[in-house]
Amino acid sequence: MTEYYDVNFWRHMFPEVHEIDLKTAWLFGGSKKPFAKTLVNGIDNVITFGRDNVDYSNIESFLKKIEDNPIEFPIPDIIIFNISNNGHVFDVQTQVTSAKIRKLTDIINTTFYFELRLVEWFFHNFKNKRILWLTSFHPYAMNYSEEDNTADDLILYRMTRALEHQVIFQQNILKHNIDKNNFIMGTCVGNNAPGISNYLNKIILENKMIGGVYGLNDNSPTTHIVNSIRIDTKKL
Repeated sequence: MTEYYDVNFWRHMFPEVHEIDLKTAWLFGGSKKPFAKTLVNGIDNVITFGRDNVDYSNIESFLKKIEDNPIEFPIPDIIIFNISNNGHVFDVQTQVTSAKIRKLTDIINTTFYFELRLVEWFFHNFKNKRILWLTSFHPYAMNYSEEDNTADDLILYRMTRALEHQVIFQQNILKHNIDKNNFIMGTCVGNNAPGISNYLNKIILENKMIGGVYGLNDNSPTTHIVNSIRIDTKKL
């Protein structure tokens, strides 16, 4: 199964990738912050969504609004998920409480389900579409650190991010998505190095996205299911 997540594999599976003009984007989350503004800089039409204008607990209502107002909400070429989807406050508690598990299930029932349902709707109804999912590599962090040793809620954070990765992997191997030239690129930006947003913006504008989950740090792990894009962050 390794080849499914190899960079060259995805380039082969999506030969039309450099022929798509990404003119319209839907941006979910963080649209008022400099990172997100840089991320979408140069895209002709950017429609922003956030907790101030979207009820993440009601995806069906959102889809109906989109379908009923095609002029106000034109179908995008790319969807960008920049949602703070974890909701867990790292602390030094020694046990995961039932209240924290309820918080996890609340996240699954709201923002995570919203994203999953939107992905399925988007790829089912349209072709030549892209999704950039800003996520985390924490599910694959296997080395000891002081943070990992003291932040009990990190396990919940890892679980929510791992759920996102399963959506990415599953959607990218579905035949109807391969046939339609639809795919998702998940990237970890947790290191938040200066210039990362510019780098991702360039990937979008030059249409160099690749299906899979990738780290953007020279220290990001590489396994049989995830890869790292080796970039010199000092030169960003």
